[in-house]
Amino acid sequence: MTPMTPTVSLALFAGILSFLSPCVLPLVPSYLAYIGGHSATQPHNRLLTLRNSLLFILGFSLIFIALGASASLLGSVLNNYRQVLVTAGGILVIAFGFVMLGVIRLPALYKDTRQHYQGDSSTPIGAVLLGMAFAAGWTPCIGPVLGAILTMAASSGTLTQGAILLSFYALGLAIPFFIAAIALESFVRFSARFKRFLPWVERVAGGILIVAGVLMVTGTMTQFNRYLLQFTPEWLFSKL
Repeated sequence: MTPMTPTVSLALFAGILSFLSPCVLPLVPSYLAYIGGHSATQPHNRLLTLRNSLLFILGFSLIFIALGASASLLGSVLNNYRQVLVTAGGILVIAFGFVMLGVIRLPALYKDTRQHYQGDSSTPIGAVLLGMAFAAGWTPCIGPVLGAILTMAASSGTLTQGAILLSFYALGLAIPFFIAAIALESFVRFSARFKRFLPWVERVAGGILIVAGVLMVTGTMTQFNRYLLQFTPEWLFSKL
């Protein structure tokens, strides 16, 4: 059992919220069609789509985990200033929350810098590279949430904990993405109906980030994690 477990759960939930964000959800059918080699003249190959969706997930997971390890490495270098780092990180997470709520406008976070892979993404290596390109860019919606998780990783203390945090963030993105690949037609209908709820996804994410930031600033994140441990299923501990 570890006090980090609820924070890991938060990272997982943040990944799910990122998937449901206005910058990701509407693009998922296009990504799935792209990696599946689907076009108006080429029928949908389900097995190819499923295989390449796993490789696409591998691609973006590698980038996110590397980012988490790098953030933690920076945090460990500044270990002597750990409390200052946690407090400053909490303030930054709160700011990201207000960005999600639309209270603060940061033009840098609203600039789409995704790298677009130009090769054949229906090949195994192409799907991995497309996933890496997807993760490398900070889109308007995923930026604040990812930035907040990276900030938590930097203040987590060890490289391993940072990598674990971003692994669960990537898992939060991966699970719904793979489900969408399995049931592509149903997902297309779902995403069309869900569009009207996208602003609420941003608000929920913003509120969660503000609460997490306040816990970091006040130094109560660890106590809060310990409190939540009693509600965490035993089977989850065996996985961490």
